[in-house]
Amino acid sequence: MIMDLRPTHFASFFRAVHDCDPFPWQQALVDGLADSDAWPDMLDLPTGTGKTAALDAAVFHLALRFDAPAKAALRMAFVVDRRLVVDDAYTRAEKIALALRCALGGDPEGYGAINEVARRLQELAGEDGRPLVVQRLRGGAPLEHDWARTPTQPTILCSTVDQVGSRLLFRGYGVSDRMKPVHAGLLGVHSLILLDEAHLSEPFRQTLDAVQRIGGAKFHVTVLTATPGASAERPLSLTPADRTHVELKKRIEARKTTSLGKPIRGEGDEVVAKAFADEARAMAGRLREHGVASAAVGVVVNRVALARSVFEALEDDGNADAVLMIGRSRSVDRGMIVEKLTPFRTGEEARAEAKPLFVIATQCLEVGVDLDLDGLVTQAASLDALRQRFGRLNRAGRPVDAEGAILARAKDVAKKAHDPVYGDRIRLTWEALQGVAEGSQVDFGAEALPNCLKGAGIDTDSLAAERPDAPVVMPAYLDLWSQTSPRPAVDPEIALFLHGAERVAAGVAIVWRSDIFETDLEDGAETNLKELIRLVPPRAAEAVEVPLWTVRAWLRNAKDRAAEISDVPERETGAREASPTWELGRRAFRWAGTDDPRTRVIDPDELRTGDMLIVPSEYGGCDTFGWKPHSADPVRDVADEAAKPYRGRRCAVRIARDLVRSDTQWERVSAMLVAEDVDGNELVGHLLEALSFKTSEEDASSGPVLRDTREPLEVLQRAKGRIDVYFPYGRQGGAILVAERGIKDVPASTIGVPATEDDAASHTSSNPVLLDDHGRHVADLAERFARTLGLEDSADDLRLAAYLHDAGKADPRFQTMLSGGDPWNRPDGRPLAKSGRSWSPSAWVRSGLPQGWRHEALSVRMARVHPRLAEAHDPALVLWLIGSHHGQGRPFFNFVDSTPERPAPCLEVQDWQLPPDQAGPQSLAFDLDGADWPSLFEDLKRRYGIWGLAHMESILRLADHRASEMEHATEEDRGS
Repeated sequence: MIMDLRPTHFASFFRAVHDCDPFPWQQALVDGLADSDAWPDMLDLPTGTGKTAALDAAVFHLALRFDAPAKAALRMAFVVDRRLVVDDAYTRAEKIALALRCALGGDPEGYGAINEVARRLQELAGEDGRPLVVQRLRGGAPLEHDWARTPTQPTILCSTVDQVGSRLLFRGYGVSDRMKPVHAGLLGVHSLILLDEAHLSEPFRQTLDAVQRIGGAKFHVTVLTATPGASAERPLSLTPADRTHVELKKRIEARKTTSLGKPIRGEGDEVVAKAFADEARAMAGRLREHGVASAAVGVVVNRVALARSVFEALEDDGNADAVLMIGRSRSVDRGMIVEKLTPFRTGEEARAEAKPLFVIATQCLEVGVDLDLDGLVTQAASLDALRQRFGRLNRAGRPVDAEGAILARAKDVAKKAHDPVYGDRIRLTWEALQGVAEGSQVDFGAEALPNCLKGAGIDTDSLAAERPDAPVVMPAYLDLWSQTSPRPAVDPEIALFLHGAERVAAGVAIVWRSDIFETDLEDGAETNLKELIRLVPPRAAEAVEVPLWTVRAWLRNAKDRAAEISDVPERETGAREASPTWELGRRAFRWAGTDDPRTRVIDPDELRTGDMLIVPSEYGGCDTFGWKPHSADPVRDVADEAAKPYRGRRCAVRIARDLVRSDTQWERVSAMLVAEDVDGNELVGHLLEALSFKTSEEDASSGPVLRDTREPLEVLQRAKGRIDVYFPYGRQGGAILVAERGIKDVPASTIGVPATEDDAASHTSSNPVLLDDHGRHVADLAERFARTLGLEDSADDLRLAAYLHDAGKADPRFQTMLSGGDPWNRPDGRPLAKSGRSWSPSAWVRSGLPQGWRHEALSVRMARVHPRLAEAHDPALVLWLIGSHHGQGRPFFNFVDSTPERPAPCLEVQDWQLPPDQAGPQSLAFDLDGADWPSLFEDLKRRYGIWGLAHMESILRLADHRASEMEHATEEDRGS
């Protein structure tokens, strides 16, 4: 059954997902999209009125336009300007995605709007996709690109300005140089960016405007805000029907009586923390007296260090639980926090039975958290930040005497006070509130406060946080950013264009590992570390993002300076002192992927924006709640937990001294590892037996157990096929067991084999794959993607480029490499695209291939003499897509090959005759109608646009990923 989907069906779709009707403004948004396909510039709506339902509207709009997706948005990015502990936008997006998946397999008799939306989105995604994919981007990790699967996959991304902005500008933080063009191409075309509470993101909004205006990128931008502070040409606000809506009327008119406390005098955090803690306890007592037995009282402050001090003062309160929320935390540690907050979500009926709770937080509570507090104690801040915080107080408009309090440090409201985050707006806001207070009280209701200030003639825009400007985006900057391989020597710092010149640069991601020690970071240890991390790569879920200057100070043991940060972009505090050569501080291992030269041990002075660092657990600096620079306690290693979503595809387990609880156990384990001819599958059972061996208390290791290996070992018993054993620690130090095909009965992560990013994945598969077969497979997918996206003019060229992209693998030397480096093992038949054996660097050397040799460069030479190139509408585009399909050569290659051999017959050519004077794209002698390879790049960017060209590259490359993934999968994988 096929339904004629119309805007009037949105209410039915909404009810099927959320079990309630949309608010009038939400239906009005869908009606407007159906009429014009144009998003409003701004959703100007009070806090608590359901702004995240813009995601529902975007998904429904895409379903309306599924036969012309260029008119809607295939990728929707919900962007905030801070790190979140609880991300309710992500939770909402997951709820939509789950409802759509369930609708696909639903009862035909119950067919309705949600079934039709699911069917249409599934048609866009293709047979191997889902109606909707939802992903967080919270600190990128190389080789972790779950969302970037196909160019037609409907996707919701929940992320930060740093992550989305850096990817859009070809400098994705945590993204390898090879994949940067793919991420930029996907975000720059057929996308929607919903910028939530953008009062600190004005520089990013300006940059987005410039990228569209002078760069030709094709995406929509809509600002979602309760505190606009700026005009918009096409805003959407509450309708008259919203103001009379039963539920919205309660939320808008809820009274939020707030007292202004006397300024706190005293410099130390302990003094200030005591004042906040005392006020929170007193407020909880008053709420109990007024009949609120299970009160949730929030305490929001402006600095992470102060939040920790308040938490320490309240965590032992016998009458209530306490939870600390700081955005600088690890995703895998957040489950406990979410569980404690659950009874106090908006509309949650279980709050009456819950234990009272103190929620101590930083700015991470201002957005993304659908929390309904009974009381709120907040540190003075700019007016827009305060309104966001009070949006969490009696959010549902319940019939309770909710109350608030604003406390200020005396030094923050003194004359000429200037805060690194809020500038002079704390003082100005404090003075304005004092001026309108009645007996030191102000109503912070959603509309009561703006009306009060307006009645007093106060300009609320002047009290909002300063909105810094981005530097002017010059066309030359866009050209420089588009060069990703190699990056240009002059490379404009993109953090300036995301946060403004006065705000601190984006952060550095830190991962703690208990099987790495400070002695491992000495000179000469890089080879072992690179192999160790390659086998167990870092995941974004185990990382904490911290400002670059903060990490640098922490590594130098300047812990007081490292603690003084907030959860929003801010001005750097303190001078940028250069470290003396005899005081370089502790070192760290920077991970950027196996093949990246940036992967190495570095000193603090070598840190760069967007780095991912791996440090020993013994360094300290983090606990269950997040960043804690003063702590010297070893940090719990959570790599196994972070890798759980990927076990269905690949599973690795570390066996090292740090996890074994006694010397006797370690003796038993190490004896197994040093044995000759270790069989991985048998070893797992023996290790489990050894680790369950009982020991006396006196024999137990005195150090803390930083991770537990029993659970991952038990999982590894269900491995698909062989378990390989590696010894990156040395045989005496432990081993890593790897099931390359993953675990049975465990849902495989959506992450695919990154065939154009990781050379090993490009060369190998579960079984040998003929070059001809692989070319046809990729060509079919690339053409389907292109036609689905409406790229009829380029679909044939994309198909041809996909068909020929791996032609260079027909070089006899490459075929020898696939055979383990032994020419006698080289197959006599048609050449292979992938072998069925593991890739080996030594096989490359034995094959005679030059260092850095790229098969795609030879593919360009071969394509130029292929008969079918004459059929191309744009031969230059075909050659470019072939040469750049591994993300290299944008615009230079870095190898010389003076002795190429005649390629083996393949791809409809029985005898490749390459002209000896025809140079490949790696040479400056390359000539195509008078253009060398870099000039070809510039011409194509001019004709297709910087992001348009990257988007077409992503079509071919993602077709290659998916084809390689399906070729790699066994029948058992497909069945699971």
